[in-house]
Amino acid sequence: MQTLHRYQIRYRLNGEPLTHELESFEPVTEEEAVLQLLIKHVEEPQVVVDAPWERHAQPSIARRAQEAGLSDIEVSQRD
Repeated sequence: MQTLHRYQIRYRLNGEPLTHELESFEPVTEEEAVLQLLIKHVEEPQVVVDAPWERHAQPSIARRAQEAGLSDIEVSQRD
């Protein structure tokens, strides 16, 4: 039987400290947290995939988070 866990994501949006609550059966990774925050704060989120032949200094998801003003993302389990 799986247990539903509650997570709190602490982050900054353009320097302002905020929190977001999330429930999941699996541990929440930092990448999943970033995706949830992008969905929450970006009006029209679009799928972005790095082409395997392109070399970027920063992955697309991290770049999108930076463009949206997200920073200092920390995930902690609440229960």
